Amino acid sequence: MYKVFINDSSLELFPKGSESSEGIAPSSPKEWLKLVKMLENSEEPLHYRLDCDDVESCWEQFKSLYTFIEAAGGVVKNTEGKVLMIYRLEKWDLPKGKLEDGENPQEGGKREVEEECGVGNLEIRAELPSTYHTYLLKGQRILKRTYWYQMFTDDNSDLVPQHEEDINRAEWVAEEDLPQRVQDTYASIRWMMKQAGF
Repeated sequence: MYKVFINDSSLELFPKGSESSEGIAPSSPKEWLKLVKMLENSEEPLHYRLDCDDVESCWEQFKSLYTFIEAAGGVVKNTEGKVLMIYRLEKWDLPKGKLEDGENPQEGGKREVEEECGVGNLEIRAELPSTYHTYLLKGQRILKRTYWYQMFTDDNSDLVPQHEEDINRAEWVAEEDLPQRVQDTYASIRWMMKQAGF
């Protein structure tokens, strides 16, 4: 199964005959593009759960519309049980970023958290599900896979937001305040926070 976020909409691919599916997946790149454009332009969130004869073949057709990149990030807790969040481009978000050449996702996830927030001594506690989301960059469609990890740190030094990456703030957020922050974030981040138990 694959779940992709396109703006606030989502698209899920299931094997043929799955009780979870609600429709048939497109059978050509041209039909996929038509569906993608509809999701990109929709003012209301739409959610499609599609049946595929072969999920991997469906996925490859969908991917063919995009430039594919990989990133990694963390859902980071500190000794007080607070969660690390960043404020970037007028949205609350989790620290994450593109993998460098030859870098594995665990290394990349820790490096990105350190660079974006100035926090060190990170320990990966568990692997979380990956997210897939799309966006347009200079007229080019990008599909990004982000590997996520539950992380812990006992570093209590002041956070340092990475301003050159458009990060205005980095904050430790108490668990009771997370629902309010998550209202003002991306659909993929809301989904990830649910997977992480928040």
